[in-house]
Amino acid sequence: MDIQTLKKSRASFKSKLTVFKKFLDTLLPSKTINNVQAHELTIRNGKMQEMYNDFDSVQNDIEGLTDIPDDEYAERAAFENSYFSAMAVAQDLLSRHAAVNAASAAGNDSASVSGSGVIGYSELQSRSKWRTRGTQPQLGEMVVVKDDRLPPNRWLIGRITGVHPGSDGVNRVADVLTTTGTLRRAYNRLCPLPAALDQDAPDPRGAACLRHI
Repeated sequence: MDIQTLKKSRASFKSKLTVFKKFLDTLLPSKTINNVQAHELTIRNGKMQEMYNDFDSVQNDIEGLTDIPDDEYAERAAFENSYFSAMAVAQDLLSRHAAVNAASAAGNDSASVSGSGVIGYSELQSRSKWRTRGTQPQLGEMVVVKDDRLPPNRWLIGRITGVHPGSDGVNRVADVLTTTGTLRRAYNRLCPLPAALDQDAPDPRGAACLRHI
């Protein structure tokens, strides 16, 4: 394939990336996406991942046919910077959507028959203090991590993977495994989820944890 034909193919990849970025721009103002938007973004994201391999192949051919490839290296760098930036934005949107759905699912599991089916964060906050040693959270227990910077429906859900007792032997700090990593929080920043959980899992970081997070 001659270099002009290769460059036309590369221009097509650039156009597709531009269309993808414009689609992302329509989603960014709301910061969260609904299920239909998430499905469309997942499909588009998959197509973009497939496209990169084709771009890389064409770009390698162009660089191989060019006597002084510095300009072509710059073309690659510009495309890849734009491409990976867009893919990071897409992944962030999908991760936010998954976190919101996980919180909603946990709320639906624990909602009363007469309730609305939406997680009762005010109720969880009222339960957030473990007042006696016997009612302190246990390893493997699911909790919501309170964050004053975010609305309650965007608080992280995680599983307790470690506890830290004070000098009086009372546990007041816990490590919580979430989708963003392990956080260390005081108990008054944690809201226990009123759901029946599998406490027999051999490792809180294992498959049982991943099913709930």
